[in-house]
Parts: sequence; structure tokens; C-alpha cells
Amino acid sequence: MKKEQKDLPKATAEIVREYDELKKKLNGLNPSQSYDEMKATSERLCELENNYDWFNVEFTDPVTGKKGLKTVAGELIAPAQYDGFNELQSYIYSPHAPVIAIKDGKCGIIKGDGSGQQLCDFKFDDIRTYTFTSLFLARWDGEKERFGIITANGEVICPNVLTSYDAQPCNGIAQLISGDKYGVIDLQTYQCVLPEYDDLEMDAEADIVFIKGDKRGYITEEKGEFVPVEQYETDENYIDVPVLATRLP
Repeated sequence: MKKEQKDLPKATAEIVREYDELKKKLNGLNPSQSYDEMKATSERLCELENNYDWFNVEFTDPVTGKKGLKTVAGELIAPAQYDGFNELQSYIYSPHAPVIAIKDGKCGIIKGDGSGQQLCDFKFDDIRTYTFTSLFLARWDGEKERFGIITANGEVICPNVLTSYDAQPCNGIAQLISGDKYGVIDLQTYQCVLPEYDDLEMDAEADIVFIKGDKRGYITEEKGEFVPVEQYETDENYIDVPVLATRLP
């Protein structure tokens, strides 16, 4: 959830043009034949990225006072129909990502293509990007201490019960925390195991073990069923039944 960098000069139309031309040039170079040229191009791109502010620009309609967004290249991202925006995206990474907009004190999500097309209702008290995923962290119904997880269209993946979450998932699986209880979310399938467990054993390339009291078990992928470890390993009904794991596909 990056914010606009106030300490760097804004990228100008000329800088944007040079950046786009260098990106296009780099994509067309053959590494085995153009190493020096590729190195020089990459270094210049890195220099531009680090020395300018590339975040989308908020602007205000002088007649209505409503706010909109444009890229540093001047391309419309969000029409001037809103009271403000929670986050600004970067031209370098994802300028057209869905936009978290504010209207009448509530947050909603719109498309980042300049159309203003609404993806989810303006009914949330707060929405923030779950960085490096397509999901969002949100609060609603007046809840101030806890939050949940939603999709861009407002579908609730995890209810408003979380106190913390894992910003560094293990092979696509992230821990969810509610007080002293733990759960997980699969960031690819959106399967969510609510934080109802006392502890987790979650190592890379392994089945995740969920612990509640003296019970240790797995969660099946298809049905989200808790199965004690011993039962899973001995009951023929669970042969080849996949469970949540941190193994890469």
C-alpha cells in the first residue's frame, strides 16, 4: 500500500516518454547479442524509477470540488466523482489497478480504467490493498479494531475478525490472526480457514498442521474439513484427498 512520494520530483511527460521507449527497447533486445546495450538500458530505467515520483496524480474538478486520478502520463484512471482515494498506484507497477475511492464517508472499489465503473458498493468503513495480491483488507459495520478480507467486487473472503495477517506468505499461504487464534488463507484459491486454532505448524513444502487443544489435524482443500493427523494417515477414505499445504504446484 504505497503512498505518493512527496520528496521526489514528479515524472514529467518527457520522462514518461523516455521510460516507455526504454522499456520497449529492452523488451526487444537479445541478451546473448546485446549485453552491453541491455545493461545500459536497464541502468537508465533503474535511474529513472529511483529518481522520480511515479504515483498516480489526484486532481480536483474546479466546479464540483470532486476528485479524480490520472497517471503521470496524463491518462485518466478515475473520473472526478469522489471525495478522495485511500491509495495511489505507480505507473511503473500497476497504474490501472482497481481504485479504492471514498464517497460520502464510505469506501468502495472502482475500475482503474477511467470509466468509474463500480466494482463493489460504497459500504465499507475502510479498504486497503493486501499488497502483492488481488485481495483487499477492509473494515465495515463500524468495527474499528478488527478487519476482514474482501475481493475487488466486495465479496467477503474472511469476516471482520482479524487483528493481524501475514504480509509475507509461504508459497501462497498466509497466516491470519485473531487475538491469540490462528487460521490461514490460500491467496490463489481464496480458501480461508478462520482463525480458530491455538497454533499452526507451517513449514515450507509441507502439509499445514492445525492445532486446537490437544488435537492436531489437517484441513482438506475441497471441503475445508478438519481431519486429525492420525485419521488422515490411516483412514482409507482420505487416500489422495489433498490438504492445505505450502508445497508449490
